Amino acid sequence: MKTATVSAVAAALSILTPLTSAEASIIFQTAAYTGNDTGEYIVQDIHYIGAAFSLNAATQITGVGGQFGGFPSGEIFGAIVALSSQTSLPSFAPSTIAANAIADVVFSVPSGTVDYTAPLNVTLGAGSYAVIFGSGAFGASGWAGLGDENTPIGAPNYVSYFSFNGDAWSADSYDGVRITASGVPEASTWAMLLAGFAGLGAVAAGAPWRKAAA
Repeated sequence: MKTATVSAVAAALSILTPLTSAEASIIFQTAAYTGNDTGEYIVQDIHYIGAAFSLNAATQITGVGGQFGGFPSGEIFGAIVALSSQTSLPSFAPSTIAANAIADVVFSVPSGTVDYTAPLNVTLGAGSYAVIFGSGAFGASGWAGLGDENTPIGAPNYVSYFSFNGDAWSADSYDGVRITASGVPEASTWAMLLAGFAGLGAVAAGAPWRKAAA
């Protein structure tokens, strides 16, 4: 029984070890990429599109992205903003996003149908946030299209701004639009997980915790 338990712990550690090397992966996505795209929602200065997500622990975000298509021009921005909950809207007006964003990146979207991630490095604590794409802020003045023929995952909470509706956010449906965030748990989070597995291994082997940690 002890041998089997120790083997299970060793296997778990072997799975976790590659992640401690800070290899980023997608930690949030509103839809699974299909590669299909026959039309897009245009992201520009009068139309922002975003989606809410929540984190249970401190996480190093390494990029934001989505499935883009069509004929983009110039640059757009990707920004991360704080939310009071995953179902709430940002507490500030869209026109002040530059002053309220936690992090942002300005980038050019490649032409054609592409699942693209723009690098953005920031460490976020546990809580709720939104990834928002747009233009007309952060120095971005172009446009790009977000396709809606991807396969929805769960029931994403989208947020948007459309200037014709005033300087306000709305909770609209963009089923099939793919928005992503990539990242890895903060080093301290992995340290706690690894310590927990080490402790489990010590118990399984019948050794005192103090001795196992030495």
